Amino acid sequence: MASLQHPDRDQPVYLMAHHTIGRRPDRVDTRITSSEISGIHAAIQWTGTHWNIRDLSRNGTWLNNQQMVPAKNYALQQGDHIAFGRAGNPPWVVENLDAPENLLVDLESGEAQALEQYHLLPDEREPLASLHYSPLTGQWLYELTGNSNGGHSATMVKHGDRIDCGLYSWRLFLADNQGATKELSLQQLSITDFDLRFSVSHHEEHVQLQLRQQDLKQALPARIHNYLLLYLARARVRDMQRGVDSEAQGWVSIQLATRELGITVNHLNTQIFRARKQIGESLPDAIDTSRLVERRSWEIRLGCSRFEIYKGSQLESQSDTLTQTPA
Repeated sequence: MASLQHPDRDQPVYLMAHHTIGRRPDRVDTRITSSEISGIHAAIQWTGTHWNIRDLSRNGTWLNNQQMVPAKNYALQQGDHIAFGRAGNPPWVVENLDAPENLLVDLESGEAQALEQYHLLPDEREPLASLHYSPLTGQWLYELTGNSNGGHSATMVKHGDRIDCGLYSWRLFLADNQGATKELSLQQLSITDFDLRFSVSHHEEHVQLQLRQQDLKQALPARIHNYLLLYLARARVRDMQRGVDSEAQGWVSIQLATRELGITVNHLNTQIFRARKQIGESLPDAIDTSRLVERRSWEIRLGCSRFEIYKGSQLESQSDTLTQTPA
């Protein structure tokens, strides 16, 4: 987590991929209020391999007690001392020069944790909410698990926003200030573009899941939340067999699902979050998993319409729209 140590504070200043320092609060990422500091005084930038610093000021920037040539790039090294305005000003120390990362910064302790593509809050054991990136919209979304009617509850969040969850609060730090991830050829691909294959043990104690999309194939180990996906797939295939219109297929009331699965609403929502996370971590970052399970008032359904279900070695059922590709 690339950072500078502030001369007057215990907490580090984390660096964005292009990080500006100066006096103008509306133009810079880190503000220094002294009158000798220019509106935009200096810029620190990640090149893809290392960090550079560039002086953009009237009064100068000093690197290890040497005045920098204006507008010239200087490669930073860990432990470097940077003084803004005058050489005798308290130095900022280069503490870390790792590549830029998206972070959640704890507002109480100042400690930072790397932000995953699909992040469960406050922790993996008892998630109350998720924070996840949608490559289709280029936005980070915050969603609570405790949405009892299953309706859409995700809200857009941006760099600098405060995130409150349970007894914890964080500041969202997006290293590129837009929440974008690296661009991939699969950027517009959604989980609904994949074929799903469920492999169910005879006693239905284990449900494994395989994802396929053209040459991309990913097998996932058995998890408890896979049974929820199987339950929703069976509901959808029953509607397909009855000739129900595609827009109406597979919707199950949350009250019925929780009763038949023997779980609470919070447990159901937690399983949906964990299923999205497992699939999201197994696929390239730019594939959107938000439609894995779709929601509307008091109902949910499997968002994927192409799947097959094997019980043991026997095909139990498959959707009409399944792509016919070799297993």
